Amino acid sequence: MYKVLIISLLVLFTACSNHSHEDVGQHENVHEHAEEGSQYTLYSDQYEFFIEHPPLMAGKETTFLVHLTDLATYKACSSGHVTILIDGVSVTSGRPFTPGIFTVPFTPKKEGSYHAEYSYTEGSVTQSAEEHAHIFKDHDAIHAVETAEDDHDHEGLTAGEITYLKEQAWKSDFMVSQINPAPFHAVIPTSGELLAMPGEKKNITAGSPGIVRFADPLLVQGTAVEKGQLLFTLSSETLVEDNVKLRYEEAKNSLEKSRSEYQRHQVLYEQDALSERQFQESRSTYTKDSLRYYSLAANISDGGVNVKAPVSGTIHELLVSDGEYTEPGKLLATLSTNRTLMLRADLPQQYYSQLKKIKTAHFRPAYTEQVFTVEEMNGRLLAAGVSVAENDHYLPVIFKLENDGELLEGAFAEVYLQAEVRNDILTVPAATLTEEQGGYYLYVQITGESYTKRSVIPGENDGLRVEIKEGLHAGERVVTRGVMLIKAASMTSGVVGDGHSH
Repeated sequence: MYKVLIISLLVLFTACSNHSHEDVGQHENVHEHAEEGSQYTLYSDQYEFFIEHPPLMAGKETTFLVHLTDLATYKACSSGHVTILIDGVSVTSGRPFTPGIFTVPFTPKKEGSYHAEYSYTEGSVTQSAEEHAHIFKDHDAIHAVETAEDDHDHEGLTAGEITYLKEQAWKSDFMVSQINPAPFHAVIPTSGELLAMPGEKKNITAGSPGIVRFADPLLVQGTAVEKGQLLFTLSSETLVEDNVKLRYEEAKNSLEKSRSEYQRHQVLYEQDALSERQFQESRSTYTKDSLRYYSLAANISDGGVNVKAPVSGTIHELLVSDGEYTEPGKLLATLSTNRTLMLRADLPQQYYSQLKKIKTAHFRPAYTEQVFTVEEMNGRLLAAGVSVAENDHYLPVIFKLENDGELLEGAFAEVYLQAEVRNDILTVPAATLTEEQGGYYLYVQITGESYTKRSVIPGENDGLRVEIKEGLHAGERVVTRGVMLIKAASMTSGVVGDGHSH
């Protein structure tokens, strides 16, 4: 909307001030020429220059609209200034009147074709792009060129082009990326599972017989626990045999008796009134009673024998219920630290020849759309099976992963095993590719505000990027974020935006 208003006012002002002695028809021609002016898109290393201006006439002021986009973020450049240099004439803009759009009033000196340079300066950084500019002698020269273009069925937009304005792109989650050849691994797609690493699961067993009492009635599978936290109490007060509390009292009495005996023998031994053999026997008895008592005391309370968590983690499996009788050595629960996991990928036998080439993998767990890489999980290849287990048709490929809390033990996953590297492959992000009725498409940028839907033939897919075998050329720019916005724009007639048109 802003651009329409500014172009219209600038052109109208130019027409009124410079052609005050011409008729109304001449004014209409000037406005028409402005609307049929030039649009082109140029690139520097860091910025995209999308430029619009009416036809250039020698000695007549023309206003350039320069749209500046930061290619790293695909957002508008809201500061700095733009300089245009044509045929020795240099003009610098002020600050953008709206973020990303700079206006540069420019008056060419004489007709002809010239080299044009567009520079953007922000602080100490200057980026430039170059193009050719044609300056006409007068309106008749412009009209002659337009007539020749009309004779060749010239159209402003090619059929099928999709218009999506810079203002819309800057305000949305949108990105256009240049696609160039790069190394890409051959991919072996398969399935797999996330498993606990050996040693990461801790078994919690009963140390004595008793009735299991839960310390927390809300203790269930998946509950997070801390090291040393009380989980169960094994009560044996109602048991006729092997009553732990009774054994504790007996151990306490024995310790008190052996301690008194040892202290008395120690005094006699120092006075040479007791043989060394008797002294060593009393000390041994005292030591044995101490170990027995303190072992019971450390794990016993008024309620019975305490069972605590040996490490911090989560309850992976709960194998008893509150009030159930247990015996010594019986498994009460398993505790998983979940800090380190294994990714087991099932490699089909026909890929055995590539087994030694597999070094890493991408994977997508079944519970999420996010694709992870072994590297980002600080993982590595742990082992690759060289034999097929009985009743199995796959070779196991095992990766070790550090779990940051986003991986779920026991989950199945799609796995993309990475084999040998192939060079000079065109790939696009997987989310960039759209599928319709069995065909695959990309949205390719033609100019700063126009795009086309391109049919392509995909190749291998590693979960993050997809190889494009046909339909795309090196150096082309593809919509890599905001694909649904362009798709929505393609379904509307005219321009998507705030009334902005060219």
